[in-house]
Amino acid sequence: MENLNIFKSNTPNHRHASKSMRIYTNNHEIQCSCYSESRSFITRKYLQFIPRHSLLSCPRAAMWLSKCGPPRNADEIYQDLLESNFETPQYLASVKQIELDLNRTFPDENYFSNKSKGKEALRRVLLAFSKYDHVLGYVQGMNFIVAALLWHSSEVDAFWLFIGLMEEYELRDIYLPALPGLSKHCQIIQLICLDLLPRLHTHFAEHRIISEMYAAEWCFTLFGSVVPVREMVNILEQFFMKGWSFFYRIVIVLLGCLEEQLLAADDPIEILGQLKICHQSQKEWKSFMAVLDGGKRKLEWSELIERAMNLDLDDDYIKFLHRNFNAETRQFSLRKKHNNV
Repeated sequence: MENLNIFKSNTPNHRHASKSMRIYTNNHEIQCSCYSESRSFITRKYLQFIPRHSLLSCPRAAMWLSKCGPPRNADEIYQDLLESNFETPQYLASVKQIELDLNRTFPDENYFSNKSKGKEALRRVLLAFSKYDHVLGYVQGMNFIVAALLWHSSEVDAFWLFIGLMEEYELRDIYLPALPGLSKHCQIIQLICLDLLPRLHTHFAEHRIISEMYAAEWCFTLFGSVVPVREMVNILEQFFMKGWSFFYRIVIVLLGCLEEQLLAADDPIEILGQLKICHQSQKEWKSFMAVLDGGKRKLEWSELIERAMNLDLDDDYIKFLHRNFNAETRQFSLRKKHNNV
């Protein structure tokens, strides 16, 4: 990004300070169990004696990072950002909002509560990003995504994974003024709903419900505000593989599971109430999962993802829509047929 050239140019002497003078960031501990998955019994026992902060990023996060292409001096740039002084109104506003949102981030998880290592790491990553992209700064919703990344990765890797999502996966567009990215994704959701869930699309239209009314929060947080952090690996894993196509698929699967209930509702408030998923604990999320499968309490994330990936959705057409979206007019330029996409 153009506004970050100052950090990627030749490094001034003060950036070569000794480790003891650098901001200490290696006390963050990954919380996932990915290291022990598919490992032998002896290896799992051995890993129990290794401090979590020494494990760095888990194998999954390492794979995600390979798709983002961080710079070779990633650690140095991150440290420079933490140590740099910013006093712009935009940055100060970001700092204020970050402090407010820290306590709202996965409140049921001890690792992000009070003065925990997780909360401190989350603060540093969000502040560093506010300096990295000082034009955009921090926007509500980013906190859930970064926290979910920290669950699986080192602090530095979480920062660059988030940068990858913002730049390579076009997450930045949804936070820009006037929210062009949100408009694009919500219009695509409506197009897919028209094709795959026509009855529900008509029902929403009759009650003047547009997808921004229920999908905006899902979009801003990649479902992080509604999915417990321990389950977010399922979202992140597929999003890094499939991008926004996976996001749309999950939205359609959720709408499909709730279709009959939504069709039975005859009031906009009642309809939206069923789509306003919220969670304060693992128990609430499990209750919602039970609602999705009609009270059977047998639905697992693996099945939801399988349903999503089996949707008859043309990924090439999704890419075509993305390429032909005009952020200024908030419309798609679809005059040309999508050949050779």
